[in-house]
Amino acid sequence: MEKDGYSKTERGGCVSLRIGTFNVWGLPETFGFGDDVSSRMRVIADRLSRSDLDLLLIQEAWTDEVRETLVAGARAAGFEVAAGPDGSGGLMTLSRWPIRSARFDRFHFRGDPERLAKGEFLGGKGFQTMTIEAETGPLALINTHLHARYRRSRPRLNSAVRTAQLLQIVARLVELDGTTVLGGDFNCALGDPEYEIFLALGGAIELGGGSRHSTLSRTNFYKRHRSGQDKQIDFLFVRPGAETTWTSADARLLFAEPARIREEDRSLSDHFGFRAELRLGLETTTYAASRRIKPDPRTFDLAHQLLDVGREEADRRERSHFQFSAAWIAVGALACGIRRHPRIDRRRFLRGLTEASAWCALLPAVGLSALARLDSDDKRDAFDEGHEILARLAARLDHESA
Repeated sequence: MEKDGYSKTERGGCVSLRIGTFNVWGLPETFGFGDDVSSRMRVIADRLSRSDLDLLLIQEAWTDEVRETLVAGARAAGFEVAAGPDGSGGLMTLSRWPIRSARFDRFHFRGDPERLAKGEFLGGKGFQTMTIEAETGPLALINTHLHARYRRSRPRLNSAVRTAQLLQIVARLVELDGTTVLGGDFNCALGDPEYEIFLALGGAIELGGGSRHSTLSRTNFYKRHRSGQDKQIDFLFVRPGAETTWTSADARLLFAEPARIREEDRSLSDHFGFRAELRLGLETTTYAASRRIKPDPRTFDLAHQLLDVGREEADRRERSHFQFSAAWIAVGALACGIRRHPRIDRRRFLRGLTEASAWCALLPAVGLSALARLDSDDKRDAFDEGHEILARLAARLDHESA
């Protein structure tokens, strides 16, 4: 048995563990990306010492200061920490059980490199896959953070992007034996197509499903001016092994209590966290009931359709960048032509100005051409890979049901 309040093995080989997920909003405060970051991280680190959680999945631990503060607080509270090099997409996982292995995979679809303010391209989001040594044996764990809105006015395109990313996780799930616990900031909600695709193809079941816990809410200090509806976008799931029984309980918000910061009661992040208790058993009597149900073919059709939407957008971006590149080349050619005009050529200032204009036009032309080719190819590859994953998954399911 673990320490009082922590996970314990019950009679019959069952294990009970308390799991949480929390986007800590640990962005740099420069240019207004984050707010009260240092103060909030110190409070979170302090509250870890009083936490009864066995596992905590953290997202948006972006800066060195954030990671160092949280790691110090976690280790002082008795957690092991999985945090890869270079920030690993802002992900960090805390465990009271030994972490036997950990790896980080970047999503093949990233944001647009020219949209620096969004941070999605530079952040390099992805997912952590870990194996922890639970009291009943190894347990697989996945921590992730999906793309936020790619295009504000195009929700179907946003779903396409997250579908491609979720299919990478589904492909990893296929490789993992036994029970897997998944969680993180999914940036989508119940009813969104990518959410339903993930549940159907990944065989995952939401912990606390049916009880809504709005992790994105106007009751949060930093979201008090939010105009959209409150919703849950931070989730925990279990993909039970074939011979595993499970139940969940105590689903509720996590780290929702404010702290006194700058003489006001402020939230600990712009998200609330989410937690649930998961009880796992190793009985074999429910093997038939827990076998994988083959997804509805319409789920595959929907996923393929969304991936096609994403690929079409990659093609459109490529054409747009090439058009802008051609326009800048034309500007540069015009400047070169003017430079050779006899009246311009005899005047040093005008000659220098037209030469500078030609070079200035060349830079965006080269940059846009590179974006058109390299970035668009990467995006197409991400959506094409999604189609390939769907094909492999359909073939596997057909073979298992034969």
